[in-house]
Amino acid sequence: MRSNLLGSAADFRHPRRRGPALDAHVAQLFMRDMRAAAPSQLPIFRSNLQGELLARLLLGPDRETTMLDLAVMLRTDLGSVIREVERLARAGLVTRRRTLAGRTVARDTSSPLYESLARLVMLTFGPKAVVAEEFLIPGVQEIYLFGAWAAHYDGLGDEPPGDVEVLVIGTLRPDRAFDAAQEAAARLGLPVHPVVRTPAEWREDDDPFLREIRAGHLTRA
Repeated sequence: MRSNLLGSAADFRHPRRRGPALDAHVAQLFMRDMRAAAPSQLPIFRSNLQGELLARLLLGPDRETTMLDLAVMLRTDLGSVIREVERLARAGLVTRRRTLAGRTVARDTSSPLYESLARLVMLTFGPKAVVAEEFLIPGVQEIYLFGAWAAHYDGLGDEPPGDVEVLVIGTLRPDRAFDAAQEAAARLGLPVHPVVRTPAEWREDDDPFLREIRAGHLTRA
């Protein structure tokens, strides 16, 4: 079975026979296997893809999304998305329908599992986890969520908010923070807005905007 997937044994004994096409195929399968592995954040989820898909559907404003759009956002193939959605639909967690735009899926808030599962997904695949990963770049010393999402992590508000507001403390260029925010936004399907301040600026108390952040909800990523 393995030789059928990755090429014959002879291909690997004689690398010159492999060529770029087989090398690309091997790399694609390796990345697929990595993606399919049980996530380290919470191994009760079957795969990272399942966790990320649930985050897209259960977090943020209630919305209907085409399966094709989900595949593009999750950087995976349409067949994988369809199979995951079918499992979620059989569990009563999502609803599906056919539209002119294609097959769509939305969360089913009537499910008795919805609130508990959404909270679990938020803690493992939500904005805090994604922001912490994407902003793990040189120069960053501290990362916080503030505003509506920070309040939501504190248990306030019934519906997950939309925009993710991030306070970045460090000595990095604003464009690096912007790039990290774009990656986080792509993974979350939500706008991510970074605010960058140096450690000295964060310590001082003469910025009304920072005073407002401190006075509100603030949660470390």
